[in-house]
Amino acid sequence: FGSKGRLNNKILHNLVGIYMAHHLNRTLLVDPEVSKYYDIDQLSLTTFGESPYLAAMPIENSKHTSCGNPNQISPYTINHGENILGRFDGYKRQTEGLSLASVDNTDAWYWLGRPPEDFYMKFFQGLVPRQTYQDKVNSFLEKHQLQQNPYNALHLRYFEGKCGNFDTDLCCPKLDYAQEILVERNGNIMDPLFIANDGQCPPDVLRSYTNATDTVIMGYSGPCDGTECAVLDFELCIRADMFVGNMKSSGDCNIREWRLARYDKPGRTSVLSRQAETLAMEERTTFMTRYIVGHWRFVPDCNQVGPRQRSKPCV
Repeated sequence: FGSKGRLNNKILHNLVGIYMAHHLNRTLLVDPEVSKYYDIDQLSLTTFGESPYLAAMPIENSKHTSCGNPNQISPYTINHGENILGRFDGYKRQTEGLSLASVDNTDAWYWLGRPPEDFYMKFFQGLVPRQTYQDKVNSFLEKHQLQQNPYNALHLRYFEGKCGNFDTDLCCPKLDYAQEILVERNGNIMDPLFIANDGQCPPDVLRSYTNATDTVIMGYSGPCDGTECAVLDFELCIRADMFVGNMKSSGDCNIREWRLARYDKPGRTSVLSRQAETLAMEERTTFMTRYIVGHWRFVPDCNQVGPRQRSKPCV
Protein backbone atom coordinates (compact mmCIF):
# COMPACT_ATOMS: atom_id res chain seq x y z
CA PHE A 1 0.00 0.00 0.00
CA GLY A 2 1.85 3.06 -1.29
CA SER A 3 1.40 5.38 1.67
CA LYS A 4 3.22 8.69 1.22
CA GLY A 5 3.33 12.20 2.64
CA ARG A 6 3.60 13.45 6.20
CA LEU A 7 2.51 11.38 9.18
CA ASN A 8 -1.15 12.38 9.30
CA ASN A 9 -1.63 11.93 5.55
CA LYS A 10 -0.17 8.45 5.96
CA ILE A 11 -2.61 7.78 8.78
CA LEU A 12 -5.50 8.63 6.45
CA HIS A 13 -4.06 6.35 3.78
CA ASN A 14 -3.97 3.56 6.35
CA LEU A 15 -7.61 4.28 7.19
CA VAL A 16 -8.47 3.49 3.57
CA GLY A 17 -5.92 0.71 3.35
CA ILE A 18 -7.08 -1.41 6.28
CA TYR A 19 -10.71 -1.17 5.17
CA MET A 20 -9.76 -2.15 1.63
CA ALA A 21 -7.38 -4.93 2.73
CA HIS A 22 -10.08 -6.53 4.87
CA HIS A 23 -12.52 -6.50 1.96
CA LEU A 24 -9.86 -8.25 -0.13
CA ASN A 25 -9.11 -10.85 2.59
CA ARG A 26 -5.60 -9.46 2.90
CA THR A 27 -3.46 -7.99 5.69
CA LEU A 28 -2.44 -4.34 5.41
CA LEU A 29 1.31 -3.78 5.73
CA VAL A 30 1.62 -0.49 7.62
CA ASP A 31 4.43 1.88 6.68
CA PRO A 32 7.39 2.18 9.11
CA GLU A 33 6.62 5.73 10.27
CA VAL A 34 3.06 5.05 11.43
CA SER A 35 3.99 1.69 12.96
CA LYS A 36 6.92 3.26 14.83
CA TYR A 37 4.65 5.51 16.86
CA TYR A 38 1.32 3.64 16.93
CA ASP A 39 0.30 0.21 18.21
CA ILE A 40 -0.66 -1.67 15.05
CA ASP A 41 -1.64 -4.85 16.94
CA GLN A 42 -4.20 -2.81 18.84
CA LEU A 43 -5.43 -1.27 15.58
CA SER A 44 -5.87 -4.72 14.04
CA LEU A 45 -7.85 -6.04 17.01
CA THR A 46 -10.07 -2.97 17.28
CA THR A 47 -10.99 -2.72 13.61
CA PHE A 48 -11.42 -6.37 12.63
CA GLY A 49 -10.87 -8.43 15.77
CA GLU A 50 -13.23 -11.13 14.53
CA SER A 51 -11.10 -11.79 11.45
CA PRO A 52 -9.19 -15.12 11.31
CA TYR A 53 -6.10 -13.21 10.15
CA LEU A 54 -4.42 -9.95 11.13
CA ALA A 55 -6.13 -6.89 9.66
CA ALA A 56 -2.84 -4.97 9.77
CA MET A 57 0.80 -5.47 10.73
CA PRO A 58 3.99 -3.38 10.55
CA ILE A 59 5.71 -3.93 7.23
CA GLU A 60 8.98 -4.57 9.08
CA ASN A 61 7.37 -7.65 10.68
CA SER A 62 6.77 -9.16 7.24
CA LYS A 63 9.21 -10.54 4.69
CA HIS A 64 8.80 -7.35 2.68
CA THR A 65 10.70 -4.12 3.15
CA SER A 66 8.70 -1.90 0.78
CA CYS A 67 5.52 -1.89 -1.26
CA GLY A 68 7.67 -0.83 -4.20
CA ASN A 69 6.18 0.26 -7.49
CA PRO A 70 2.55 -0.98 -7.75
CA ASN A 71 2.77 -0.98 -11.55
CA GLN A 72 5.51 -3.61 -11.28
CA ILE A 73 4.29 -5.58 -8.25
CA SER A 74 0.60 -5.83 -9.05
CA PRO A 75 -0.50 -3.97 -12.21
CA TYR A 76 -4.15 -2.94 -12.11
CA THR A 77 -6.65 -0.46 -13.50
CA ILE A 78 -9.61 1.16 -11.74
CA ASN A 79 -13.05 1.43 -13.29
CA HIS A 80 -14.12 4.91 -12.18
CA GLY A 81 -17.73 4.14 -13.06
CA GLU A 82 -17.97 1.60 -10.25
CA ASN A 83 -18.82 2.38 -6.66
CA ILE A 84 -16.07 1.89 -4.10
CA LEU A 85 -16.74 -1.75 -3.29
CA GLY A 86 -16.97 -2.43 -7.01
CA ARG A 87 -13.53 -0.87 -7.43
CA PHE A 88 -12.21 -3.05 -4.62
CA ASP A 89 -13.64 -6.16 -6.28
CA GLY A 90 -12.10 -5.19 -9.61
CA TYR A 91 -8.72 -4.77 -7.94
CA LYS A 92 -9.16 -8.15 -6.24
CA ARG A 93 -9.78 -9.93 -9.54
CA GLN A 94 -6.68 -8.36 -11.08
CA THR A 95 -4.40 -9.24 -8.15
CA GLU A 96 -5.78 -12.70 -7.33
CA GLY A 97 -3.00 -15.20 -6.60
CA LEU A 98 -0.33 -12.59 -5.78
CA SER A 99 1.19 -12.87 -2.30
CA LEU A 100 1.83 -9.11 -2.28
CA ALA A 101 -0.47 -6.56 -3.87
CA SER A 102 0.32 -2.85 -3.84
CA VAL A 103 -1.84 0.24 -4.31
CA ASP A 104 -0.55 3.50 -5.73
CA ASN A 105 -0.57 6.53 -3.43
CA THR A 106 -2.58 8.60 -5.90
CA ASP A 107 -5.32 5.98 -6.13
CA ALA A 108 -5.51 5.69 -2.36
CA TRP A 109 -5.82 9.46 -2.12
CA TYR A 110 -8.35 10.10 -4.88
CA TRP A 111 -10.08 7.07 -6.34
CA LEU A 112 -10.59 4.46 -3.65
CA GLY A 113 -12.82 6.55 -1.45
CA ARG A 114 -13.35 6.61 2.30
CA PRO A 115 -14.86 3.92 4.53
CA PRO A 116 -18.40 4.31 5.88
CA GLU A 117 -18.68 6.61 8.85
CA ASP A 118 -19.04 3.82 11.41
CA PHE A 119 -15.57 2.54 10.51
CA TYR A 120 -13.96 5.86 11.47
CA MET A 121 -14.85 5.16 15.13
CA LYS A 122 -13.15 1.76 15.08
CA PHE A 123 -10.06 3.05 13.31
CA PHE A 124 -9.41 6.03 15.55
CA GLN A 125 -10.24 4.07 18.68
CA GLY A 126 -7.68 1.48 17.68
CA LEU A 127 -4.89 3.76 16.48
CA VAL A 128 -3.27 4.67 19.81
CA PRO A 129 0.36 5.63 20.51
CA ARG A 130 2.71 2.93 21.69
CA GLN A 131 3.05 2.77 25.48
CA THR A 132 6.41 4.57 25.47
CA TYR A 133 4.80 7.70 24.04
CA GLN A 134 1.71 7.45 26.23
CA ASP A 135 4.02 7.37 29.26
CA LYS A 136 5.76 10.55 28.08
CA VAL A 137 2.42 12.31 27.69
CA ASN A 138 1.25 11.19 31.14
CA SER A 139 4.49 12.43 32.73
CA PHE A 140 4.10 15.79 31.01
CA LEU A 141 0.51 16.14 32.22
CA GLU A 142 1.55 15.29 35.77
CA LYS A 143 4.41 17.79 35.63
CA HIS A 144 1.99 20.59 34.70
CA GLN A 145 -0.77 19.33 37.02
CA LEU A 146 -3.10 18.67 34.08
CA GLN A 147 -3.70 14.94 34.57
CA GLN A 148 -6.91 15.50 36.55
CA ASN A 149 -7.53 19.15 35.66
CA PRO A 150 -9.13 20.69 32.55
CA TYR A 151 -7.06 22.46 29.92
CA ASN A 152 -7.50 23.78 26.38
CA ALA A 153 -5.28 23.17 23.36
CA LEU A 154 -4.46 25.08 20.18
CA HIS A 155 -2.47 24.09 17.09
CA LEU A 156 -0.59 26.90 15.34
CA ARG A 157 0.19 25.74 11.79
CA TYR A 158 1.29 28.19 9.08
CA PHE A 159 1.99 25.73 6.23
CA GLU A 160 5.21 27.40 5.15
CA GLY A 161 3.30 30.69 4.92
CA LYS A 162 0.63 29.27 2.61
CA CYS A 163 -2.47 28.61 4.64
CA GLY A 164 -4.62 29.07 1.52
CA ASN A 165 -8.37 29.59 1.68
CA PHE A 166 -9.10 27.33 4.63
CA ASP A 167 -10.00 29.76 7.38
CA THR A 168 -6.65 31.54 7.43
CA ASP A 169 -7.69 33.20 10.68
CA LEU A 170 -7.34 29.80 12.37
CA CYS A 171 -3.85 29.04 11.05
CA CYS A 172 -2.09 31.56 13.27
CA PRO A 173 -4.65 33.22 15.57
CA LYS A 174 -3.41 35.52 18.29
CA LEU A 175 -4.25 34.67 21.89
CA ASP A 176 -7.20 37.07 22.21
CA TYR A 177 -8.80 35.62 19.05
CA ALA A 178 -8.27 32.05 20.26
CA GLN A 179 -9.90 32.98 23.56
CA GLU A 180 -12.84 34.51 21.70
CA ILE A 181 -13.37 31.18 19.92
CA LEU A 182 -13.14 29.23 23.17
CA VAL A 183 -15.76 31.46 24.77
CA GLU A 184 -17.94 31.05 21.68
CA ARG A 185 -17.88 27.28 22.25
CA ASN A 186 -18.53 27.56 25.99
CA GLY A 187 -14.92 26.88 26.91
CA ASN A 188 -13.24 28.25 30.01
CA ILE A 189 -10.41 30.63 29.13
CA MET A 190 -9.17 30.48 32.74
CA ASP A 191 -8.02 26.89 32.09
CA PRO A 192 -4.37 26.44 31.03
CA LEU A 193 -3.75 26.60 27.28
CA PHE A 194 -1.43 24.09 25.60
CA ILE A 195 0.08 25.21 22.27
CA ALA A 196 1.18 22.74 19.60
CA ASN A 197 3.36 24.87 17.37
CA ASP A 198 5.38 24.40 14.16
CA GLY A 199 7.32 27.62 14.84
CA GLN A 200 6.32 29.24 11.53
CA CYS A 201 3.72 31.78 12.64
CA PRO A 202 4.66 35.49 12.55
CA PRO A 203 6.62 36.72 15.60
CA ASP A 204 3.82 38.99 16.81
CA VAL A 205 1.46 36.00 16.92
CA LEU A 206 3.91 33.91 18.93
CA ARG A 207 4.58 36.81 21.31
CA SER A 208 0.88 37.02 22.15
CA TYR A 209 1.31 33.58 23.78
CA THR A 210 4.84 33.75 25.17
CA ASN A 211 4.13 37.12 26.80
CA ALA A 212 0.73 36.13 28.16
CA THR A 213 -0.08 36.53 31.83
CA ASP A 214 -2.43 33.54 31.61
CA THR A 215 -1.06 29.99 31.88
CA VAL A 216 0.21 29.09 28.40
CA ILE A 217 2.33 25.98 27.77
CA MET A 218 4.28 26.20 24.51
CA GLY A 219 4.41 22.61 23.34
CA TYR A 220 5.78 19.37 24.72
CA SER A 221 9.01 20.21 26.54
CA GLY A 222 10.45 16.80 27.31
CA PRO A 223 13.05 14.91 25.21
CA CYS A 224 11.76 14.02 21.76
CA ASP A 225 12.99 13.95 18.21
CA GLY A 226 11.37 15.09 14.96
CA THR A 227 8.05 13.38 14.26
CA GLU A 228 7.93 12.05 17.81
CA CYS A 229 7.52 15.62 19.09
CA ALA A 230 4.51 16.10 16.81
CA VAL A 231 2.97 12.80 17.96
CA LEU A 232 3.28 13.91 21.58
CA ASP A 233 1.89 17.39 20.83
CA PHE A 234 -1.08 15.88 19.02
CA GLU A 235 -1.77 13.43 21.84
CA LEU A 236 -1.87 16.34 24.28
CA CYS A 237 -4.34 18.13 21.97
CA ILE A 238 -6.48 14.99 21.83
CA ARG A 239 -6.83 14.86 25.60
CA ALA A 240 -7.69 18.57 26.05
CA ASP A 241 -11.19 19.69 27.01
CA MET A 242 -11.35 22.13 24.07
CA PHE A 243 -9.25 22.12 20.92
CA VAL A 244 -8.77 24.83 18.28
CA GLY A 245 -7.15 23.88 14.96
CA ASN A 246 -7.76 24.57 11.29
CA MET A 247 -9.43 22.74 8.45
CA LYS A 248 -6.40 22.62 6.18
CA SER A 249 -4.37 20.49 8.58
CA SER A 250 -4.92 16.75 8.19
CA GLY A 251 -3.42 16.44 11.68
CA ASP A 252 -6.09 18.69 13.16
CA CYS A 253 -8.85 16.75 11.43
CA ASN A 254 -7.37 13.53 12.77
CA ILE A 255 -7.23 15.06 16.25
CA ARG A 256 -10.95 15.77 15.97
CA GLU A 257 -11.62 12.13 15.07
CA TRP A 258 -9.43 10.80 17.88
CA ARG A 259 -11.18 13.04 20.40
CA LEU A 260 -14.55 11.69 19.32
CA ALA A 261 -13.54 8.06 19.09
CA ARG A 262 -11.35 7.68 22.17
CA TYR A 263 -12.81 10.17 24.63
CA ASP A 264 -16.32 10.85 23.30
CA LYS A 265 -15.57 14.56 23.12
CA PRO A 266 -18.36 16.18 21.06
CA GLY A 267 -17.48 17.63 17.68
CA ARG A 268 -18.21 21.16 18.85
CA THR A 269 -15.33 20.91 21.33
CA SER A 270 -12.96 20.71 18.34
CA VAL A 271 -13.00 23.97 16.41
CA LEU A 272 -11.59 23.69 12.87
CA SER A 273 -13.65 26.38 11.17
CA ARG A 274 -16.06 29.21 11.88
CA GLN A 275 -17.74 29.03 8.47
CA ALA A 276 -21.51 28.60 8.53
CA GLU A 277 -21.30 25.64 6.17
CA THR A 278 -18.96 23.76 8.48
CA LEU A 279 -21.03 24.56 11.54
CA ALA A 280 -24.11 23.22 9.78
CA MET A 281 -22.19 20.04 8.87
CA GLU A 282 -21.45 19.47 12.55
CA GLU A 283 -25.15 19.14 13.14
CA ARG A 284 -25.53 16.48 10.41
CA THR A 285 -22.57 14.15 10.88
CA THR A 286 -20.41 12.93 13.73
CA PHE A 287 -17.18 12.33 11.88
CA MET A 288 -16.07 15.26 9.72
CA THR A 289 -12.69 14.63 8.17
CA ARG A 290 -10.92 16.96 5.75
CA TYR A 291 -12.26 14.77 2.94
CA ILE A 292 -15.85 15.58 3.78
CA VAL A 293 -15.71 19.34 4.33
CA GLY A 294 -12.10 20.24 3.71
CA HIS A 295 -10.80 19.92 0.18
CA TRP A 296 -13.66 18.46 -1.85
CA ARG A 297 -16.76 18.32 0.38
CA PHE A 298 -17.78 14.84 -0.78
CA VAL A 299 -19.78 12.36 1.30
CA PRO A 300 -17.76 9.84 3.36
CA ASP A 301 -19.17 6.64 1.86
CA CYS A 302 -18.78 6.59 -1.91
CA ASN A 303 -21.30 3.77 -2.22
CA GLN A 304 -23.92 6.41 -1.52
CA VAL A 305 -23.04 8.84 -4.31
CA GLY A 306 -24.61 9.01 -7.73
CA PRO A 307 -23.02 8.05 -11.07
CA ARG A 308 -22.08 11.64 -11.94
CA GLN A 309 -20.06 12.03 -8.74
CA ARG A 310 -18.38 8.68 -9.30
CA SER A 311 -16.65 10.09 -12.35
CA LYS A 312 -14.70 12.41 -10.04
CA PRO A 313 -12.36 11.68 -7.13
CA CYS A 314 -14.68 10.06 -4.61
CA VAL A 315 -13.76 10.86 -1.08
